Amino acid sequence: MKPINISSKSVRQTAFMAKNLAAEVLETRLSKNAVVIGLQGDLGAGKTTFVKAFIRGLGVRKKVISPTFIVMRNFPIRGLRTRVYHIDAYRLGSKALGKLGLRSIVGDPNNIVVIEWADRVKNILPRDAVVVDIKHGIKHNERHFAFNRR
Repeated sequence: MKPINISSKSVRQTAFMAKNLAAEVLETRLSKNAVVIGLQGDLGAGKTTFVKAFIRGLGVRKKVISPTFIVMRNFPIRGLRTRVYHIDAYRLGSKALGKLGLRSIVGDPNNIVVIEWADRVKNILPRDAVVVDIKHGIKHNERHFAFNRR
């Protein structure tokens, strides 16, 4: 996958982009493993904003709250993929995520896994994970997104 760079000038544009990615993921055929999306960027870059819109785009209607203190939340979804996991790796290392059963979660092709602070656990991300690097722009709500494979 060639890197894809997209800029967003508002929270609304960021949400639109995340929902479009969710729609694409839902249309992809099942493979051997879960779809894994790793988000990385500075504090306040928009990782949680992106994840909330992404999960909404998967059809989840429950309120999506960042799992900062509980580390992982999951929601049922409809279709070929049946569950989305939202993980916040800010306070964790790879070992801790391993103990939470990440390997079996990622090994299930029916799952979608979104990891905030993925750069902190990059050594356990699958090779086909999509990594989204988010950077602040010059203006207040401007963000730059770089989508790439690990």
